[in-house]
Amino acid sequence: MKVYIFFLLFIGCDFIENKPDQVLARLGDEFYYKSDLIEIFPTGLSEEDSVIFVKNRINNWAKEKLLFKKALVNLGDKKQGDLNQLIESYKNELFSYAYQEKIVKSAMDTFISEQSVREYYNINKLNFKLNQEIINARYLKINSENYNLKDVVKRFKRFKQSDKIFLDSISLQFSSYYFNDSLWINKDVFFNKLPDINDRLKQNIVKNKLFYRLEDSLELYLINIKNYKLKNDIAPFDFIKSTLKQVLLNKKKLEFISKFENELIEDALQQNEFEFYETN
Repeated sequence: MKVYIFFLLFIGCDFIENKPDQVLARLGDEFYYKSDLIEIFPTGLSEEDSVIFVKNRINNWAKEKLLFKKALVNLGDKKQGDLNQLIESYKNELFSYAYQEKIVKSAMDTFISEQSVREYYNINKLNFKLNQEIINARYLKINSENYNLKDVVKRFKRFKQSDKIFLDSISLQFSSYYFNDSLWINKDVFFNKLPDINDRLKQNIVKNKLFYRLEDSLELYLINIKNYKLKNDIAPFDFIKSTLKQVLLNKKKLEFISKFENELIEDALQQNEFEFYETN
């Protein structure tokens, strides 16, 4: 009941802004305050759910504190020492990682040239096998009664620069379309945009790089396959370029950190802050 009464006050903005921090619960000589709830309190809860949230949060706080106190009493010195070593090691790792990330962000050159990416690809291309079928393709869906239909079919099939400009200019007449046939796309993702085509016909269209027409009672679908790659083929450069760039960036980051850490050691040695002692 005390929690409920407090919560009705707590949800008032004036109370939050104008009153000092208030104790919600006590466990031994430790206290849970109103300020511990403000930042984590979810918005949009009903009055009943709000009370449940507050009670659960305080109960969880108490359980954590009680379990920790019991652990200090019941775990032996060796176990506590091992855990404290793990905590200290994890703390060091967290601080070191945060500092490394800050140095990388402020001091490392993140530029990766197109040439270096291509060189990496050429040296390692046999390792880059596709795990999917991909295609360069375009399609167009248009009402079969469209007055521009004959011209649209001719231009879509030919697809010179002037044709692209024309088709773009009347694109509002199309039910849907995809013209970016220089971009590699997953074959199934592409054909999912179209009516059902059986797998055998689909493979025939792809492997023979066909221009294909598909028509139903209202719509005409135009498909053109420009190029394709099968599963386990070597991945085209353009398809994995961004991934390779990230690989090289990560490699550069590791090299930068390694160099930075070595310089820290060298500097500490020169400043006599760090010493090696010979052992017999």
